[in-house]
Amino acid sequence: MPPPPKTLLPKRLADAIAHSARPGKGEDARKAAEQLAKARDEGNLKDARRAGIKAKLVAPRSAWVREQLGLLAFELGDLHEATQELMTYRRLTGDHRHDAVIAECYRREGKPARALDLLAEVKRSEIPTKTWIDMQLARALALADTGRADTAFTLLKDTARDAGPKDRTRIIEAMRDL
Repeated sequence: MPPPPKTLLPKRLADAIAHSARPGKGEDARKAAEQLAKARDEGNLKDARRAGIKAKLVAPRSAWVREQLGLLAFELGDLHEATQELMTYRRLTGDHRHDAVIAECYRREGKPARALDLLAEVKRSEIPTKTWIDMQLARALALADTGRADTAFTLLKDTARDAGPKDRTRIIEAMRDL
């Protein structure tokens, strides 16, 4: 008996995707998710997105599929789709890890006030430090877009205190860009 084919998705994730699929479509969802992971791993974002859309059609409530589609759309510059998919991921999971990306989408679409509203919903105590720092960087850019560069600079200065060396470098670069 030949060994099972090597997959990029852990069995538990593949099973969760299959479980979230429409009745009778679990294997289709698993295959499409595997194609997405393979194409993404190879750096082929357009094929990954196509596979993600196939996976979404058969498993629309898979948080992993929606997250991957949102991140792919962002990388490909489709900000509206990125926002929709990442907001769906957020609703399905309650996870705020991609709120900075969603805020950046709003900001790039010329809606910095909406970005600020989204970021104001999250409390510091609810998320990891790295996520908080990403959100503060997004908040500072949105503030600068609304003509409040001084406030953005102060926000980044305060954020730098909680940051490790790698994140502190990112914050300092953002401060220079203001």
